[in-house]
Amino acid sequence: MSIEYCKVSLKKLSGKQSKPGYNNNALKALFGSTKVKPCLPFSRSEFFQRSRQNVQGMSISGVQQKLSLKKNEQHELIATVEGGEYILKPSPETYPNAAENEHAAMQVSRLMGIDTAQCGLVTFDGGELAYITKRFDRLDDGSKLHQEDLMQCFDLPSDDKYNKTYEEAGKLIGEVTNGKQSVVLDFVRRVILAYATGNDDLHLKNVSVQRRTDNTSRFYDKLSPSYDCLFCDAFRTDEPGMGQLALGLLYDPDDGDEEFTDMHNCYGYYTGYDFLELGRRLGLPEKPIRAFIAKLKTNEKKIADMINHSYMPDDMKTRAIKLVESHTKALQVVDASEQ
Repeated sequence: MSIEYCKVSLKKLSGKQSKPGYNNNALKALFGSTKVKPCLPFSRSEFFQRSRQNVQGMSISGVQQKLSLKKNEQHELIATVEGGEYILKPSPETYPNAAENEHAAMQVSRLMGIDTAQCGLVTFDGGELAYITKRFDRLDDGSKLHQEDLMQCFDLPSDDKYNKTYEEAGKLIGEVTNGKQSVVLDFVRRVILAYATGNDDLHLKNVSVQRRTDNTSRFYDKLSPSYDCLFCDAFRTDEPGMGQLALGLLYDPDDGDEEFTDMHNCYGYYTGYDFLELGRRLGLPEKPIRAFIAKLKTNEKKIADMINHSYMPDDMKTRAIKLVESHTKALQVVDASEQ
């Protein structure tokens, strides 16, 4: 008898379940109730019809087709133009199993202690899995949290979402949060995790800042929960290498482009030293950055197990694990003396 894993938490299923394939606590954490039906009342083809009808009413950017959902009185997840509580994303035809991939990467983010959007997998009428995430820009009473992504904070057009470095982004976060080191450190940890998991799409639209409802100042309080995490490298079929990042890491003020450390020039890829240098340039202490890098190594087996328990196909799992292993090893090089 094969072991089943929860389509929300990816933890081993045991005991009685209100909905097959879902741990009761995990189901309630995502949907607020164990009565919600994770089997959608429409098919994949109907999704694409409805997403075209509803897209004008959605305030969600990106080229991937998405659908806003809410719960009805019958505990079904239905499409809606207003009052959406969830975002549904199926795997695009050009990226099979993207839903399963994103779900697994998001759970790894949560495992590493990063504030991560609530998400899970649900099923179309027809059996295909789709990714669903709870909106984090809305409170339970329907009021909206003030939120901007970094591209908006930079006042850049959408085509420029790759045209800054993480150093510049980190300095901007410091400015818009009135110098909150804890928020900048949160950002650096997310950049390190993106490198460790082969997520080369952490661009300016995929990092947002939020303001509490009781905050009347012009400054933001925190980063929004992490979202749009993917094992991007796992979609490729070429020989795995040491992947890069969506943005350059360090900023060179002389030419306005990315600057590389001597360690990067020596190895030909990023090591932990490069991320410590990012932290130094952002005015952060080394200790918590070193601690996060060490935590990746400590949790390497747990990450691999989570990937193996995911609903990705086996070849995608294998590639994701290999990349995490190689990048985690590179991140352990933190001192210039190791060159």
